[in-house]
Amino acid sequence: MTVKKKVIILLGIVAILVMRGIAMFNSFTGKEESKYKYEQNRMVEYLAQNYEGIEKVEFTEIDHNAMTGTYNFDATVNDKIEVRFVLRGLKGDIYMNELYSRNFGNRLIKLDEPIDNLGKPKIRIVYKEER
Repeated sequence: MTVKKKVIILLGIVAILVMRGIAMFNSFTGKEESKYKYEQNRMVEYLAQNYEGIEKVEFTEIDHNAMTGTYNFDATVNDKIEVRFVLRGLKGDIYMNELYSRNFGNRLIKLDEPIDNLGKPKIRIVYKEER
């Protein structure tokens, strides 16, 4: 084989590897965004099953702590109550705290019994994507 043929073959292999790397990167980032949307839907469902009068949830912040593996999602409920959801990994258990110092006396009202079979609640959701 001549040197010219070897160079052409090598460049072809490099081009294929670069294209596959770009395709993998794009598919990975697209999946990650849909995972965040899935988790936000789970959190809204949690609110609807456990609290009264949920009409709107606007997610304002997403933070991932790689050291602990936790995800923090900050949200505003009904335009006046700020909450923080903590997930222990994606698809993990959901923990929620009201941020009382920011809520000016407004609070969520917990249901006496959680609603197990909620169906599709009519709650306006404003999603947040990580940047």
